[in-house]
Amino acid sequence: MKVWVDGTPPPRKKSLGEDAFHRIARAIARGQLRPGERLQDVELAERLHMSRTPVREALQRLERVGLVEILPSRLTRVTEVTPASQRMSRLHAGYQAGVAAHMAIPRLTLQERQEAAHLVEEMEAAIGAPHASEARRSLYSYLSSRSGNVLHHDHMSDMEATLERNLTGMRFPPELLEQMRVLHADLRDAILAGDAAGAERLIRAQHGIFDTQEAALAQDPSIEPAEGGSAA
Repeated sequence: MKVWVDGTPPPRKKSLGEDAFHRIARAIARGQLRPGERLQDVELAERLHMSRTPVREALQRLERVGLVEILPSRLTRVTEVTPASQRMSRLHAGYQAGVAAHMAIPRLTLQERQEAAHLVEEMEAAIGAPHASEARRSLYSYLSSRSGNVLHHDHMSDMEATLERNLTGMRFPPELLEQMRVLHADLRDAILAGDAAGAERLIRAQHGIFDTQEAALAQDPSIEPAEGGSAA
């Protein structure tokens, strides 16, 4: 694959299977296809105005990222969001966003560090608001796209809808909101200072991941579903 000087791939034309994957993933993330809903490739192909072959390819990819399950009986349905899937998604997002920051920050120009810092400020302003998850994703997508690592960025892009679906509406206990504000301020300073390791550590801490796996388990912030607490 050819890449530009900055390490990012040139624009590429999406295959029908890739287009179907992202369109179905968005529909699931936005609740247009509900948890437990049965998916039929014939019906999806008609709705997407394409043949069944790319839809079947898309469904197999969607199974790999956890948005659908394909049962032995060939029944395909949208997966449920459970406390376990939310916790796994939170940990995955924390580790992967931290890696994106570690790779991207040394490559950022001064202007790009300032732009990333502004995204942190928007994330801070969104604490407690319905769009808090979207603000976080904007920062992590910005860093991933500038990581210089095509494989990592493609993985993050494939997982975006899964993380959006599983993490939107999660709540932090109120006592942790002030701690989040401190972490945001420190993250902004780390990005402006070009401190890649510090930014990675802070992003992981925002997701309840600390320096060791044991500490992560012991200090799990016990994020609750949307019916309780305050949005972060």
